[in-house]
Amino acid sequence: MDRKELLKGFFVTKDYEKLKTILSESNNPSEKEILARIFIEEKNYHKASLIYQNLGMEYEYGRCELLCGNLEKTKEIWQNIKEETPALLWGKSLLEFINLYVIHVPTFFQIRAFLEVDFDALLNANLITYCENIANGAHLFAQNNQESYKFIGRVFVNNGYFDLAELFLKRAKDICYVDPEVHFLLAKCFINSKNHAEAVKSLQTSIEKGYGYYPARKLLEKINLS
Repeated sequence: MDRKELLKGFFVTKDYEKLKTILSESNNPSEKEILARIFIEEKNYHKASLIYQNLGMEYEYGRCELLCGNLEKTKEIWQNIKEETPALLWGKSLLEFINLYVIHVPTFFQIRAFLEVDFDALLNANLITYCENIANGAHLFAQNNQESYKFIGRVFVNNGYFDLAELFLKRAKDICYVDPEVHFLLAKCFINSKNHAEAVKSLQTSIEKGYGYYPARKLLEKINLS
């Protein structure tokens, strides 16, 4: 299977069973990495962890151990990495949030690059306590990146936790009122709670602040037709 076909199978058609059959026999590191990513998508974090360990991809190996709930193992793996990359610095800080003992608040760009992705991954791994501890530190993230409340709220919306999402998105609205996406996401929360009037109001604000923000216009049309 050539690289283009492989990537299409992973990202587009998501034919994971076929890919697993093919890639399990491969000795190509880049193909093995795709196999690890398939296992992560399937929430088989242990198998992904073993692949990353064999590939010598220590940061990814530690991240999979974190998704397995092995906090101390993750800490041990990451402490042994010599090169301090932005991802590693972020990861070490994330462990502090999970442990409720924060010394190093991530930078603006670290939060932008990693917070939403890792918070979503931990929520999908059903590591609820970890997620609670991270979410409770939103005010610390917001010191360096004001979009932090929106990032957390968006993850909650995408995973159907609308009541929690509303709490964070209202805080985001207080900080970044001109952000059209915040109002759009809040509208989804109001739709879930069957508060039609507030949903329409939020969508109209989103359209106004976003100069015709297209997702809000489409959703407003949809609810007006329902």
